[in-house]
Amino acid sequence: MKKRKALALFLVAIFMVSMIAGCSGGSDSGSASGEKDGVAKLPVRYLLPGSAPQDLASVVKAINEKLEADGLNLTYEPTYIAWDVWDQKTNLMMSTGEEFELIAIMHDSKGPTVLAGSGGIIPIDDLLDQYGSELKASMPEWIWESSKINGKITYVPNFWADTAFNDGMFTIRTDLLEANGLKPPTSPEELLDVAETLKKNWPQDNKNVYIKMLEEPAYFLHTTYDTYPFTVADNMIYVDQQGNVKSWFETEEFKKDVLYMNKAYKRGLIMSDLLTTPTEVINQEELAGRYLYRPGDVGVSDTIRQTFPDAKLDIYYLADQPKFRSYAIRNSNGISATSPHPEAGVQFLNWVYSSQENMDLVQSGVKDVHWKDTGKNTKDYLAKNDNGSPAYELPYWLLGHVEMNRYPTNTDPERLKRRTTVADDAVNSITIGFTFDPTNVASQYANCIAELKTSVYPVMQGVVKFEDGYDKMLAAMKSAGLDEVVDEYQRQFDEWRAGQS
Repeated sequence: MKKRKALALFLVAIFMVSMIAGCSGGSDSGSASGEKDGVAKLPVRYLLPGSAPQDLASVVKAINEKLEADGLNLTYEPTYIAWDVWDQKTNLMMSTGEEFELIAIMHDSKGPTVLAGSGGIIPIDDLLDQYGSELKASMPEWIWESSKINGKITYVPNFWADTAFNDGMFTIRTDLLEANGLKPPTSPEELLDVAETLKKNWPQDNKNVYIKMLEEPAYFLHTTYDTYPFTVADNMIYVDQQGNVKSWFETEEFKKDVLYMNKAYKRGLIMSDLLTTPTEVINQEELAGRYLYRPGDVGVSDTIRQTFPDAKLDIYYLADQPKFRSYAIRNSNGISATSPHPEAGVQFLNWVYSSQENMDLVQSGVKDVHWKDTGKNTKDYLAKNDNGSPAYELPYWLLGHVEMNRYPTNTDPERLKRRTTVADDAVNSITIGFTFDPTNVASQYANCIAELKTSVYPVMQGVVKFEDGYDKMLAAMKSAGLDEVVDEYQRQFDEWRAGQS
């Protein structure tokens, strides 16, 4: 009887041990994802914004097979989070300590300084030295300098395009220029005249077409100013190449921008109800090719070709100036502070950036299943959804490299060249390598960012007359804490420059 009871207790103990092991995933930390040759695989849990692509599962399987074949004990586990809950969900995950390794960072929303300041992402210098040699070598030194916070590399820059080819130009329909017998404009006034002619002679019955407005400074005008080049940081701080810092809204350059937009608005070239029109409506107009001109460099979409089969786009500058990088990057990836194995994230990115084959697999899916190689930096999509979009694609602005990204085969050759070239002769802003930390003026900074949309954009975009709105706008920004933000920026910037020299 005693023997049977002892045996029963022994079997119960064995069962309990096996249950505990099963719940822990076979790892001391509970974060391993299987084994390879008896060594636990480390998960690479990657938080990405938006909706998961249709063929995600099959591509993840192919990525993990390639990782194993290449001898890496990693398991790729992407998690997509809807845009409308991205901030809320990622904030909650970081505050509760939920484990993940990588997070996509969009610098125009919640940037890396905010994530680093809250302890959400960690410095990675040592991790790069130990696990990221290929990753580090794939990008120029000035890009890595731009990724430092308090002297330490704190995020992996997504160098998907050289910003020297992104600012200072505007895109216009060259087919419409030719149809109207127009030459490319070479001054702000000529640009307004050209836009007015295009609107008057627009080749559709619906002639309610306008300049595409952005919530950023009018960089395409800045090349015509005597003080160019200069930098506008965070949409509110002016820094010249001599290191002088001041409020952007109190400069003559800002006033020139506003007066230009006032003229455009009075001439009916800016949407009269711009401030109340949903962003998606404005973006749909752009995708359909319905804009007089658009700041920056954009291409011909399939939607444009459906409406305007002969559409041609090109970029133009209003003045012949050296290429200028006013900033380094706008997107990056961070290593999460909640990961028990932060090296896994760096190892994975090092593997992605180590070869064109790996980058292609992660970005475009399985070759000859999801995409076809049509030459250097180009591809054709093979597998598509019912709506015609790719069955799998990880956008290059989330994870990419300027010299490794692939674009559709029918991309304009000149635009393809701009998008896949590093401009070795470009002038870098004096601010590249400096990262502003708003922690000391957190409330003022947040108030200023909110006030931009309320008070600044209506004036900046020409909807409100300069003489009617400028003083009120400036007073609102100062009340929000503009002076304190500018002073703190200058203090940190001067301190950083002193350390550099």
